Amino acid sequence: MIEELAERIWSNPKFHSDTSSLRNLVFSDMFGFDGVAAQDGDHDRMLRRLTSSALTLACSERSELRKRSYEIATGISEYASQTHPGSVYALVLALGRLGNFPAMEFAKRRYEVSEFALPQRTIAENSTRRQNNSVTLGGQDFSLTDFQFGLWNKLSSQETIGISAPTSAGKSFVLQFYARKLFEEEQISYSAILVPSRALITQVSEDVTSWLISSGLDVELITTPIPSETKLPSKAVFVVTQERMQLLLSAHPHLSPELLIVDEAQSLGDGPRGVLLSSVIEESLRRFEKCQLVFAGPNLSSPEKLAHGFAREAVPVSTDEPTVAQNIFLLDTGLSDPKCAKVSFLSDGKPIEIGAVDCDQPLLDHKSKLVNLGLRLGGNGQSLFYAYGPSECEDIAFGLSDVEEKEHTAVQIELSKFIKEAVHPDFQLSSFVLQGVGYHYGRLPSLVRKAIEDAFSEGVLSYLVTTSTLLQGVNLPARNLFLRNPRKGDEPISSVDFWNLSGRAGRLGKEFSGNIFLIDYGAWESDPLSGTSDRQVEPTLQSHLVRQADALVEYIKDKERVPDPRVQDEYENTFVKLVQDQMKGRLAETLTNAGLEEGNRTRIALEQSILRALDEVELDEKTISSSPTVSIYRQQSLFERIEKSLKSKGPDYVIPKHPRDPNAYSSYIGVLHRCHQAVLKLPKSDKSPKYFTQLILRWMRGNPLPLIIDANLKYNKDNGIKSNTATVIRKTLSEIENDVRFKYVRLFSCYNAVLEAALRKHGYEDNVKSIPSIPLYLEMGASSVTMMSFIGLGLSRFTSTQLQELARREDMSQDEARMWIRRQNIGALDIPSASAKEIRRLFQAA
Repeated sequence: MIEELAERIWSNPKFHSDTSSLRNLVFSDMFGFDGVAAQDGDHDRMLRRLTSSALTLACSERSELRKRSYEIATGISEYASQTHPGSVYALVLALGRLGNFPAMEFAKRRYEVSEFALPQRTIAENSTRRQNNSVTLGGQDFSLTDFQFGLWNKLSSQETIGISAPTSAGKSFVLQFYARKLFEEEQISYSAILVPSRALITQVSEDVTSWLISSGLDVELITTPIPSETKLPSKAVFVVTQERMQLLLSAHPHLSPELLIVDEAQSLGDGPRGVLLSSVIEESLRRFEKCQLVFAGPNLSSPEKLAHGFAREAVPVSTDEPTVAQNIFLLDTGLSDPKCAKVSFLSDGKPIEIGAVDCDQPLLDHKSKLVNLGLRLGGNGQSLFYAYGPSECEDIAFGLSDVEEKEHTAVQIELSKFIKEAVHPDFQLSSFVLQGVGYHYGRLPSLVRKAIEDAFSEGVLSYLVTTSTLLQGVNLPARNLFLRNPRKGDEPISSVDFWNLSGRAGRLGKEFSGNIFLIDYGAWESDPLSGTSDRQVEPTLQSHLVRQADALVEYIKDKERVPDPRVQDEYENTFVKLVQDQMKGRLAETLTNAGLEEGNRTRIALEQSILRALDEVELDEKTISSSPTVSIYRQQSLFERIEKSLKSKGPDYVIPKHPRDPNAYSSYIGVLHRCHQAVLKLPKSDKSPKYFTQLILRWMRGNPLPLIIDANLKYNKDNGIKSNTATVIRKTLSEIENDVRFKYVRLFSCYNAVLEAALRKHGYEDNVKSIPSIPLYLEMGASSVTMMSFIGLGLSRFTSTQLQELARREDMSQDEARMWIRRQNIGALDIPSASAKEIRRLFQAA
């Protein structure tokens, strides 16, 4: 009966007209415009009609109706809480019926009301609703939203799960809550959370650390690769990228997670990295068939289908109900007054003009429009600005900070000092934060990123400019989001990415809604408002094997292909995976899982091409599997190059020196030349090894970033390369992220594996153990045992460098490093406050 009544309300044109009028009133009040004129009696009757409707729609099962209930109830309370105090209690009741208990708790705090002031019958209704959505863990009761409670129940069935939900729906909380339950009940020893970026490692690991400490569980948090000679802890949560997971699986054949969570599961479709993600999932499932597999991502269409490539059936758990509503505003410039912009709000897909705003400076170009409209309209809460890349991030942040100098707070001064020490004294971010402005992109050092995130979350910064890190799941919500013709990479933003980005507007527990300002939307290169928010994810491996099979076969045939040294070949990881599968006797299984049955023309062509490729190489399965991102032809080419040098000059010539060895520079020049020519197919005239050798050595030796940047400035000066400091800083950060920690990790992983094969073939087995773990040193930015132990505990490279300088011993294991930290008075150490804060987060007992 209630559903029928809700449908009748929804089908009534007057209801939608009233909703539009409410929006006009709320938004006009927000900007100080004159709203729609109405008689007091008409106005009151409209609010009463909408309140009654919202309470009814809250009981509906239809998501669209429930979202409208939330919008009306929160809108009325924000607009009329003073003149219509009953609207606040109606809001509490509506949120209870919606099962949105986090928002209910915020409403009670904001309006200083208690649900116990409601009628007795209503109190009982809310109490029953909350109790039905509650779970108990560690002696505490937690009230979940309807979506969270449904997800909890599905997880408890231990089936494979596919989750689709907006960014703010709270899925990560439930997933980690569930992992904690399994550890507390001793049902699992290992859980792995796979994330697509290092920025997300930092974010997720902080949440994991929090519940590990509060629960008192004897479970380790692992965020970095662990060498094969180091024993794994008996219980652990791994929060890693697919690249780090591959290194862990390769080094530890018995590592088998019982719970595997694939966060931001749309990453399965991210080209070569998506193929590697598929490979590590497949390997994890093969090691433990009963492993519970969970895919989670924002707005995924049919998330359960992601399991099909792994021969599993998944249970879908989906919602499109955000816990915070989003208001979309169109800001149109180009008026007769260059300082003026027309403001419209989007109501049921149609723009409704409500007024115009004046800025103190003209709106002439991309930057001036974002900056000046942001300053004019972003004063009602913290604001995010989307930029194309690091350079534009800095330009927009410069504009936002280019206002009358503000009084600096002690926290801002400390943050500025830390940034200078962690990056460089001339890094512009250190000046911007003093004005309450920051920027955030993936190449920033992890502790700097974290410090900026904390400062924004705590209100130290009012404005934050960010790149597509927001699209990779990094949680940085704000009251306002400003966009002007956004792009992702070289392409205009898609509808899916736009709606994902829009989910960052509005902070759960701080407001009921967020504002999305679209500047000059009519001139955008794309029309994302007209598209769906649902993301169709096709795993790259599946796409390569089915839709792109002919191109894949041609790639496999092309033994002499010259790769683009800047990016990895599209089909390279798929090629190597198929070779591995053939050598392990499971190629047929992989092709069948992709839907290619026996006798299929495509399947036959792929099988034959793999067999022909294997005839061209002499490498064994172990060597090839150690380099899943390098073509077997290039592995073979490198093998022949190393073998030739090994025969003529012996093992000492081809085995890389330890980074701290005085002869490391000349040794690495030789290694890079071999890798560049055999793997990247660069000409002998290539001179880049000289530059990158000095960079990777400084990085692996643990040199602080300011020293590395100064060395690069000097290198440019000595070699007649014109550059300014800001450009060199950005370039260095990019090279560390993209070259040192990705390209050269990949090349040295291949080099070490192929070198081991060559040494064994020619009777130098005893020399194998002298091969240094260079890929690990490159990934961590350290090569001393103590510093690596600090990093292995979850500390940033910056903090680990600070602690290493204080510690006497250079050879502490992780356990010894942990005990050393616990012995220290952290507040008394001569380290930046950001480092002290990081240590306390990880070791609250210290």
